[in-house]
Amino acid sequence: MVSQGHFKNKALRPGRLLSRGGAEMKRLALVLAVALGLALAQSSYVGGHVGFFGGSGLNIFNAGAHGGVRLGVGLPEVRAGVDFSSVLGVLILGVNADLLVPLAAPGLPASPYVGLGGNVWFLPGGSTDFGLHGTLGVRAPLPGMPLNGFVEFQPTYAFGGGGGFVYYLKLGFNYGF
Repeated sequence: MVSQGHFKNKALRPGRLLSRGGAEMKRLALVLAVALGLALAQSSYVGGHVGFFGGSGLNIFNAGAHGGVRLGVGLPEVRAGVDFSSVLGVLILGVNADLLVPLAAPGLPASPYVGLGGNVWFLPGGSTDFGLHGTLGVRAPLPGMPLNGFVEFQPTYAFGGGGGFVYYLKLGFNYGF
């Protein structure tokens, strides 16, 4: 067994992150907010969505905003966002990031894509949870507008509380620059 004294960096000692509580969470939130701000400042599109978040018979309303950068024609894109869900009147803030890969679909008016990503949820009482998700989506341009509409399904594994599968179902738009 490793004793507390074996850790030269006090912040890495077992239980240290949990015992300090809010300070580390505030730093994490600040880092995520700065990363999201940089993504939005550099983005080739911004957008929003409404939809459902749920699992195990619980389906709740979800809404959010995101910004993304396309790395080139036919190349993946990187997207970061925030979303809000309300469970029994309690607001949950989520921060997420995705790597989305376009799929070839010649001749179709819509463009399918797949992706992988991660989530961090900030829960009441200062606790956090995290998860990993896949993304299955399709987007199509809205005629006469600089907008693309999209529909996404994101099966997600949440690691907290013993772990479990949840999902996001999103309907939204992207405004391209």
